Amino acid sequence: MTTTQLEAPVMTVRLFARIGADTRYVLTGFPIGIAALTVSVTAFSLGLGLAVVWVGVPILVAALVAARGFAAAERRRAGAVLGQDLEDPVYRTGPALHRLADPRAWRDLAHAMVRFIPNTIAFSFVVAWWAGLLGGLTWAAWGWALPNGPDDHDVTYWLGLGESYGTSVVFYLVTAVVFGATLPLVVRAAARLEAGFARALLGSRPR
Repeated sequence: MTTTQLEAPVMTVRLFARIGADTRYVLTGFPIGIAALTVSVTAFSLGLGLAVVWVGVPILVAALVAARGFAAAERRRAGAVLGQDLEDPVYRTGPALHRLADPRAWRDLAHAMVRFIPNTIAFSFVVAWWAGLLGGLTWAAWGWALPNGPDDHDVTYWLGLGESYGTSVVFYLVTAVVFGATLPLVVRAAARLEAGFARALLGSRPR
């Protein structure tokens, strides 16, 4: 067996591993982003509202600490996608007011509040492409159960291809091939969008 013949299976395995890693990163990032948004916005709003009576100051510090935890976890996750270790910054310590003056901590909080934007975009594309691939491949097994009344038309009808079951099966198989061929590019782009946003806002640097 030649070197080229040996490299092909290895590259295939690496490709599937990359697709799986990128998909896992994006899909798990969505609920984490929602949790980060909920915790950070709730704590920050409560702390800011009570800051006038000083009760809110420790709550604001707690919000920054929580955001730091989310930021640290995201640096690990994003580093795996970007192929580099992302360094944790040095935070200010000491009294509460000193910690509140740390710009690094506020950037972490900002990331926790707005990360849902790239999370949602990336999540939508990854879910749509996987749905298109899996749905197209399996359509023949469940497509017959869809409503088939006089006003119910398949996509093939609107494309002028007819409405026979065989035509629909072939159409969705071709669609699945298109989604499958572009899946590695889409999930990679989605993962890098989310990871790149984290690197830019969290200010991580390669070690």
